[in-house]
Amino acid sequence: MPSPTPIRGLGPESRLAEAARRLLNSRLADVRHEEDALTQKLTEDGVHDMRVSTRRLRAALKVFRALGNLAPLERQVKQLQDALGEVRDVHVQGAWLKDVAREEKPSKRAGLEALRSSVESRLGAKEKQLRRVLARWDKRTVPAILHEAKQMDGPGRYGGQRVRRQLRRRLRKLERIMRDYSAAPDALIAHEMRKTVKKLRYEAELFRPALRRRMEALLEALVSLQELLGELHDSDVRLGLLEGFASEGSAPERTAARKLLERVRDERAERAARTARELQRWHAEKLTRGLRQLLD
Repeated sequence: MPSPTPIRGLGPESRLAEAARRLLNSRLADVRHEEDALTQKLTEDGVHDMRVSTRRLRAALKVFRALGNLAPLERQVKQLQDALGEVRDVHVQGAWLKDVAREEKPSKRAGLEALRSSVESRLGAKEKQLRRVLARWDKRTVPAILHEAKQMDGPGRYGGQRVRRQLRRRLRKLERIMRDYSAAPDALIAHEMRKTVKKLRYEAELFRPALRRRMEALLEALVSLQELLGELHDSDVRLGLLEGFASEGSAPERTAARKLLERVRDERAERAARTARELQRWHAEKLTRGLRQLLD
């Protein structure tokens, strides 16, 4: 995962509006840097890196929305993120099926190759849609973000109570979702928890220069949980993909999908168990409460 460009010269007493302008411009520059790498070819790594950068830009637009007319722009950036995600999903599943096929004897690869071919056949249309979204992004969204960044204004300090209150609210939401998941550990709640952890991580990154010790502790706690939830989500996506092929695919695809379903279900169960252990650790150590108190 690419790191955001560090911001120098900001501290807890910096004006919130000035910090917001600099951070928004920096996050936009990170997206544009990744975009430049995709000019010739939509590579797997390039699409992934740009998608991460758009998430960070969305976090900045959302966190600082009270300082300007940023909500419509956040929705436009989400359209770009979604289009990148559509291409990224094909890349990930195609690469996974390629790796699975390598493990099989050549005589048993036909069904897996058929699955992979069907998955990757969707890539052309999704890349074409991404190119259209990128053109709209360059023509409309980038100039609009640059304009709004110049207009942003409002009270408050970069490391002030308003900022910390916002992060505490996000932590309380994570705490509620963790309780819901412990009571009913299904895929939908796991996905919601994963999104909340990512948003909290990218928001914490924005305030690292102002609240360094607090943000380092928060980010350290979030990274391993985000990785576990990401792996669990990958298994859930694969289960949905394979269940579709098992019922609607060609005969070779149905056979290969049914064989892989058992493997992925076992993989998901193992990942769910690891996630449960991590959540038990958070509960035992009262991590969310401690992190909220750290932000007081």
